[in-house]
Amino acid sequence: MRRGERGPTLTIRMLSMSALMCLALFAMILQPLARADRIKVILDSDLGSDVDDAFALALLLASPELEILGITLGHGQTDKRGRLACRLLHETGREDIPVAMGRPTPLVVGHPEISGPDPRQFSWAEGFSAVDPIDAPAADFIADQLRRHPGQITLISVGPVSNLADLLQKDPEVLQLAKRVYSMFGSFYLGYAGSPVPSAEWNVRADIPSARKLSSSTAPITYAGLDVTAFVQLKAEHRRALWAHRSPLTDALRALYRLWGRETPILFDAVPIGMVLWPELFRTRAAHVRTTAEGFTVIDESRPPNSRVAMSIRTDEFLKRLVDRLLRQDLKRGR
Repeated sequence: MRRGERGPTLTIRMLSMSALMCLALFAMILQPLARADRIKVILDSDLGSDVDDAFALALLLASPELEILGITLGHGQTDKRGRLACRLLHETGREDIPVAMGRPTPLVVGHPEISGPDPRQFSWAEGFSAVDPIDAPAADFIADQLRRHPGQITLISVGPVSNLADLLQKDPEVLQLAKRVYSMFGSFYLGYAGSPVPSAEWNVRADIPSARKLSSSTAPITYAGLDVTAFVQLKAEHRRALWAHRSPLTDALRALYRLWGRETPILFDAVPIGMVLWPELFRTRAAHVRTTAEGFTVIDESRPPNSRVAMSIRTDEFLKRLVDRLLRQDLKRGR
């Protein structure tokens, strides 16, 4: 380089370095703001039974506007559910998300999507030990987070509600600290397969005492029942697109789908997450909900509302957005 060129070149380099420093400072300022704008969520799930729980967790992971404070597992063999959640988080590089297990409960056989008392999806995480659940029981973990972030946490429940019942047993008022509870729970006007007769929905029937405790609480609950969830079928064209994506997350979903062993998943449990992400796709109404001793969820029009109930869903648009989310993500270890 000739001597006369050094001055301008050095000046340009200094300006470039200054610009980069400004950009870095700007990014540092924006990062806390971005974190503050994210919706704090906890997912309470029975991951490993029907395959829709895996898709619900996948939608959470693929949604950058959500800050996942933790995953809690309830119903049946919670230790195996916890191991399954830990492996899924490990494969997607999200070991930072704590996993807390609830107490084991008797596994109620009879779910239309479960074959046998030991779901085959558990085998996907058999022997996995790279990440472990935390020591705190699920109910204690949820309570601690609600107290740390009062009025800020959206709690999403997509399984039998034993963990929430345990939480209410320990502190009947603590769920009032939630910003909102969204629960895949109940059957209000329609039953399974679009039946005009409401059903005793699985998450209720699997633990009726816990379900009754939740529906009689004063928590701010929105129910996503069979009225909106039973129509969300992941069709063959959706599955082909997802399996072709070949990311760690979609590969995990494909493996769990094959172990599940059926043809067309109904994504019941992804719906309450969609209600948090895209409320414009749903219509809800205020209602007083109670749960009967037989596991039916009944709206009592003679009493003042104690919750909200989802009445309709724009199913095609919901599925389009869900599949698009899963195709745009590239979650993996080492990020």
